[in-house]
Amino acid sequence: MSNKSSRFSKVEGLVQRLADGHRPRGVGEVLLTATLRAASVGWWMGAATRSLAFDLGLKRVRRAGCPVIGIGNLSVGGTGKTPMVIETARLLAESGRRVAVVSRGYRRRSGGEVVVVSDGRSVLASRDEAGDEPSMIAQSLPGVAVVVGADRTAAARKAIEIADPAAILLDDGFQHRALARDCDIVLWDALRSADTSALLPRGLLREGLGALRRAHALVFTRCNLAPSRRHLLSRIKRIAPHLTVFHAEVEPTGLFDSREPENALPADSLHGRRVAAWCGLGNPASFWKTLEVLGAKIVCRQAFPDHYRPSAADLSALADKAVRRGAEWVVTTEKDLQNSDEGWDASIPLRVLRVKMTLGADTERYARFLAGFLPGS
Repeated sequence: MSNKSSRFSKVEGLVQRLADGHRPRGVGEVLLTATLRAASVGWWMGAATRSLAFDLGLKRVRRAGCPVIGIGNLSVGGTGKTPMVIETARLLAESGRRVAVVSRGYRRRSGGEVVVVSDGRSVLASRDEAGDEPSMIAQSLPGVAVVVGADRTAAARKAIEIADPAAILLDDGFQHRALARDCDIVLWDALRSADTSALLPRGLLREGLGALRRAHALVFTRCNLAPSRRHLLSRIKRIAPHLTVFHAEVEPTGLFDSREPENALPADSLHGRRVAAWCGLGNPASFWKTLEVLGAKIVCRQAFPDHYRPSAADLSALADKAVRRGAEWVVTTEKDLQNSDEGWDASIPLRVLRVKMTLGADTERYARFLAGFLPGS
């Protein structure tokens, strides 16, 4: 990685440890933590002022022209948002409703313009034009239109123009209040429940817990990988007692060869196998935990910053380390495969773990909840 990325990773790593309840280590981390805490006050003041402007009608809110359901976070990244968008779109489509997905398209190279990633018939934009996550959504949801744009209202209207959906899913839009929503669903990673009060950059929260008062539902994700959330749920319910709460789980659905995607193996093929693992996710711990639950023996691991695009040198170093540690496979995620421009050119196989988010016992209740915000329900 570059020196800039390396410095960023050190700060990001400290923030992750603080969010998991660990104390700073050494004088340097103590001083950095104090600096981050002071900066968090400035972040809170800016976020609170902006939110108040919308509450008072000082900032304009525009409607798209059809029901909009937002799926977002209070925290930055790593909650399983993309799999949850895919599962929500799938449930709506199975109920016979045409649905479209609108996203900003983070780190895409197509600037601020509105881009049709999929018109519901075919994928029309590359990953560079769409962004890694919208590209994944489009590939996972044939029949669902996907549109990206910095101006989410313009993107939503474009989605209506090309697909005439019964509903639009707004991806990662809880803080994007300029587009009116009929329903806001906030995700909370069940693996991150130790620190629920620290705002950026000291912690991981974009807004304080009080922002949950404007949400309609809270979904705890990765519940099958985490301990009890009773204490956290009790605290949230005191702040926002109206919230409908759901519980979602990560379900591994297969393991495929990066060079031959059609050559799939069951996910439990990882059981007892020595693997090297790498990812560029908002919460890499979720990937490590999933591999461990599947019975993999992780002999080495590498976490890059979220959305990181590894170079050929990065991938070569990963392969060499994996071989030295006696790994049989190198394992990564679908999102990271999307971001691997250089491809995998190594003698050791690269396997890609495919997962989905499932509501389990809450599936029917969640489907009824969604239907309540749509016409004809």
